[in-house]
Amino acid sequence: SSPLIHHWKGYPDSMRTNRLLFILLVISVLLHIWIADFRHASAPEAGTYITAPPQWKDSNVKKFRVSTYNIRRAKGEDGVRDISRSAGVIRGADIVGLNELSGTLFYDLNNQAQQLGELLEMGWLFAPTEHRWYQDYFGNGLLSRFPVSRWIREPLLAGVAESRHLRNMITATIQINGTPVTIMITHLDRGDIREQQVHFVLQRFELQSGPVSLMGDLNTTPDNTQLTKLFLNPDNVDAVQLALGNQLSKRRLDWIITRGFRVIRGGMIPGGISDHPNFWVDLEFLATSGSIMVR
Repeated sequence: SSPLIHHWKGYPDSMRTNRLLFILLVISVLLHIWIADFRHASAPEAGTYITAPPQWKDSNVKKFRVSTYNIRRAKGEDGVRDISRSAGVIRGADIVGLNELSGTLFYDLNNQAQQLGELLEMGWLFAPTEHRWYQDYFGNGLLSRFPVSRWIREPLLAGVAESRHLRNMITATIQINGTPVTIMITHLDRGDIREQQVHFVLQRFELQSGPVSLMGDLNTTPDNTQLTKLFLNPDNVDAVQLALGNQLSKRRLDWIITRGFRVIRGGMIPGGISDHPNFWVDLEFLATSGSIMVR
């Protein structure tokens, strides 16, 4: 027999048992970590309300502010992670589309949509894209000062080779000034699947009836063919471009696209608190005559 076996037999039974149990424990822990770290796509979900703030804002208004912000899990370019700084960037908006939110395990007892909602006294919805480490780990979010009457969370197309991350889209209905407004929030992939996701999201946008706003980090620049085609219809408006014009980078990835609104003004808070800028626009309803929008 080998020296290793002689060495093993030289230990008392209790020591051999303890070593075996320790080896099994290590294997079990490593297996547990491997399983917990595996990403699972979050299932589709729908609801008729979001978590309410202490008080909803009166929705009988003709104009309101929407904002889009990829918060990078509240990590600034200085390496500091501080959710209160993210809240300061979006303060004053009525409806906010959020990307790159963390769940609860590593950064706080509450997900970052809830943290921001509570800091700003806004209604909130966390829309996880993936389940990992036994929690809703990562995703998008919606903040609103107005009551939400309906929302849907749906996964976007993904492929093992073509996708870098799991993605989803929120479609919410908010009654503002007696009019149902559709708010769409998404964060598209950076891999080869993106063009298919762009097609799906823009198609959904065009199918919406009534006033609609699509916002989020599309990981897509203004020279994209599908976006160019979308804006051939003058009713579809690149609200950020209309508001800010030459201030914008040609490599911009974050979007607010609208139909059925007049863009009054807009602004940008440059990156720093995140690796993305924050964009906001003030919108008012277009006057209508029958079913025809009057600009």
